[in-house]
Amino acid sequence: MPHKVWIDYLRVIAILAVIAIHVSTVFYKQYGVISDVDWWFANLMDAASRFSVPLFVMASGVVLLGRAIEPPEFLRKRAWRLLPPIIVWNLVYLVLGYFLWNPDHRSLLALTGTMIRAGHSYGHLWYLTMFACLMLFAPFLNQYIRGEKPGLADFAALAILFFVFAALDQGSLLVKAVVDSDITWYAVFPLYILYFVGGYVIDRYPERFRFSPATLWGVVVTTVLVGAGLNAVLYRRFGIHEDFLILNNLGPLVILCTFAIFLLLRQQAEHLRARPGISAWSDASFGIYLIHPLLIFATMPLSRYFEGMLWLFIVLDVAVVAVLSFVIIRMLRRMAWFRQIS
Repeated sequence: MPHKVWIDYLRVIAILAVIAIHVSTVFYKQYGVISDVDWWFANLMDAASRFSVPLFVMASGVVLLGRAIEPPEFLRKRAWRLLPPIIVWNLVYLVLGYFLWNPDHRSLLALTGTMIRAGHSYGHLWYLTMFACLMLFAPFLNQYIRGEKPGLADFAALAILFFVFAALDQGSLLVKAVVDSDITWYAVFPLYILYFVGGYVIDRYPERFRFSPATLWGVVVTTVLVGAGLNAVLYRRFGIHEDFLILNNLGPLVILCTFAIFLLLRQQAEHLRARPGISAWSDASFGIYLIHPLLIFATMPLSRYFEGMLWLFIVLDVAVVAVLSFVIIRMLRRMAWFRQIS
């Protein structure tokens, strides 16, 4: 399959949006503490960046679906290769969390239990678990898309997968009954199939989605403004500061915004040229995703020097964290072992 240059641009936009979310969210939760101007800037940036992870999933659909590849090979090349980064980075953030962000002084064993129940040791790592589950079923989706008749071995593999997930569901019920703790990480991925398959379909049949750029930009702007406005209502009227209640990855506003941005980029596919810098950032995007929270944690104390102008700090911090993450990943990926986990 020829390399799709426009996907490089898409990944760069998506990873910058991920960083923007994680920087702006810090200040979004400080309503009444920071100025209205700073809070609204954080609110709007947060709302305008929510497409980030779904856009990554759509890009994966473009790259992975529709290919002539047997399920065992697909699993070996895609699903199993996620195990090293899942294990290593969850352990890294588990240990760092024990020493750096553990206000209740919980034991390492207790934090490990929480990690197992949550499916991750730090917030952004939920994506690895979700995507790994999606990749387990992706080869069978690919067979369906290609119109291939599954064999007996394929049915057996699918049956085993359903048995494993059924066992996880049974275990989650027991955990809920015994320790009153929810385990849901294994059940997050199904709704992301919309993004995964949607990315493939739009890329494969672009002529079926003839929307003008003005219409698509209208959708993006409208969903961002509506999302930010509803967030403000929740915060000001009800004291609820969880931004994902309105702008959830699987909610209608984010779905519409993500598909509109994807379509805008797909329409420019023939005009975007390969550039070494964009390619390098695209190649490093997964690694940047993995390490950027550490740099946000390290740079956030500098915000005290921007009192009254936190909007400027947010912009600068997104840029600084992105560049530093890129440089660090590029240096570390010179080592073969690090490339296996990033």
